[in-house]
Amino acid sequence: MTSDDMTPEGHEGGEGASANFASLYDSLAGRLLGAARTLGCTGSEAEDIVHDLFVRLVRSGACLGDVDDPEAYAFTSLRHAVSRSRQRKALERTAIERIGREREADGRMVADETAGVSDEPDAGLARALAGLPEAQREVVALKIDGGLTFAQIAKVTNVSLNTAAGRYRYALEKLRAALAVEVIR
Repeated sequence: MTSDDMTPEGHEGGEGASANFASLYDSLAGRLLGAARTLGCTGSEAEDIVHDLFVRLVRSGACLGDVDDPEAYAFTSLRHAVSRSRQRKALERTAIERIGREREADGRMVADETAGVSDEPDAGLARALAGLPEAQREVVALKIDGGLTFAQIAKVTNVSLNTAAGRYRYALEKLRAALAVEVIR
């Protein structure tokens, strides 16, 4: 793709821009979705985040031809979008908990003992991933789901190449240990 073709239709770059954004979407969407899920998003949240990410790119008139590594740029954007989503969810959770406490104090709420129990087969892996520090979980998502190189991960997360590789190595060690305990149960 040339830099002239990387802007959305209607901006500098002309008619091929929409097709180029579509091509970029087709090549990255699955990997972005996987990374978003590994970062803790549900399937529908991941789909919304990835869709919104590309809509923002097209609407902004971004010229990805000026971007050194469009793939790393897309994963950096995903990282920020997931972070914003987490912040929103935390605020919502705080509000819901406050409302729950108020209702409980009024005697109108009964605790649900089954909350948080999952029959999902990958629940152990999801718990193990959730137990990782955010920086390690992020590197795992970018490496495994995103298929990025450690150099790209370093660029996306704004750390050194050695730090990115180290976080990945430590994350895998923790996952192995957590999953071994899960198998013993």
